[in-house]
Amino acid sequence: MSTAGCFLSLFFFGLLAFCNALRHPFVHDDVIFILRNPHIADLGHWYGAFQAPKVAAGLNTYYRPLLEVLYRLEYRLFGPHAFGFHLLNVIVHTVNGLLLFGLLEKLGFKRGAAWVVACIFLVHPVQTEAVSCISGISNLWMAMGVLLALHAYLNKWYAAALLCFVTACLGKEQALLFVPLVVVIDCWRGRKDFRAWGLFALAAGALLIGRRIVTGASLLGAIMASPGELCLRLAAIPRDIGMYVRLIFFPYGLHYYRSTDILQPDGLAWTVLFMALLAILYVCKRWPAARGTLFLGLGWFLAALLPVLNIVPLVNEYSFILTPEHFLYLPIVGILIIAVAAGDHFLKSSARPLAGLVIITCLLLTWHQNTFWRSETALFERTLQFEPNFGRGHWLLAKAYYADGRPQLAQGHFKRAYAIFSAYARKAKSKPAKDFYLRYLKHISSDWSQNERVLGRGAISNTFAFH
Repeated sequence: MSTAGCFLSLFFFGLLAFCNALRHPFVHDDVIFILRNPHIADLGHWYGAFQAPKVAAGLNTYYRPLLEVLYRLEYRLFGPHAFGFHLLNVIVHTVNGLLLFGLLEKLGFKRGAAWVVACIFLVHPVQTEAVSCISGISNLWMAMGVLLALHAYLNKWYAAALLCFVTACLGKEQALLFVPLVVVIDCWRGRKDFRAWGLFALAAGALLIGRRIVTGASLLGAIMASPGELCLRLAAIPRDIGMYVRLIFFPYGLHYYRSTDILQPDGLAWTVLFMALLAILYVCKRWPAARGTLFLGLGWFLAALLPVLNIVPLVNEYSFILTPEHFLYLPIVGILIIAVAAGDHFLKSSARPLAGLVIITCLLLTWHQNTFWRSETALFERTLQFEPNFGRGHWLLAKAYYADGRPQLAQGHFKRAYAIFSAYARKAKSKPAKDFYLRYLKHISSDWSQNERVLGRGAISNTFAFH
């Protein structure tokens, strides 16, 4: 297949995978960042986006000024109509697939293998959270900047690579993965460009310092705020890695607000990780030709996951650390490189039919997964199937039922959310954490009272008191 044919077919598959999400409305974060954004129509003072940080739900402070500018540009183009936002997400995602295909060819991969990796990247259901959710464009923007930076770097256009890297970081912090990813790719190519690595590392450090100046939030301070919790987060890393690998090969149970409870035991995960390392060493010894592919694939996967791999405390609730599926948007490439190379080596003539079957299966699963983004009710019903003890999930589903005119269904979820957050507030040891959960209790109580009034029962009495 010619290069043009590869590009056209990849563009077709990218659009096909998410065509049934184009008519979905604004959901959850989309409403907060776009419809309820008081500055969304203000392009005249776009520079204000660089001064005011965005505070995400929870305890995590974000600084994504270029993302805010992008939202304002989208709103100028599409207004309060979700279709245009969704279409842009799908187009950017598809462009990322084309960039990935070109990058793999530039790295020396055969055209067929590069096409299969890029196509599965485009249609894999784990990408749904990044593409079907309008606010998921932060992941798409970040990935596009990183992929463009890699292209520029391989062409030795270092200034362009630096510009793309900084642009990606100002859209989403996870773009810091570019620095270790460049090191992995260079080592795989047998090159060591310490000056370039140092340049990108200095840029990353400057961005982190600038973030602290603007937001007042110290990344190192957040990491070391609770050494005991840090140890628990680090101990859970093998469990998270295993979970992410499982989602790539067996993408069942995909859902929003995926979390890891760091208080759960990790002995089995460490045992599995040790056995996996032994298996990798055996493969490297048995098939020396596979060493390069394994190094690049595993290196890409781990380097791209590193900025979000439990080191920074992405607090969701109490002992639950956020481990969402959109974190896999770029790391999935590393696993796909290994899987496609293994298929070509071991399956020979059967590799192409199997790749076709995988692509069709992924398409069907992605169409199915897209349907859960059709409404907040569907989204949070799905979440609670897999996260039954997630207090915020119960609260959000209760609010969705209330908005849908189903206050009877909302009652039980308001009650459950209130009970969960009450327990968190009692167990919280630090004052900021206690205050955090008490604020949530206040909001839940207010929403619950409103639901009670609709049912004709009057406002609820606040039975929770924290001492």
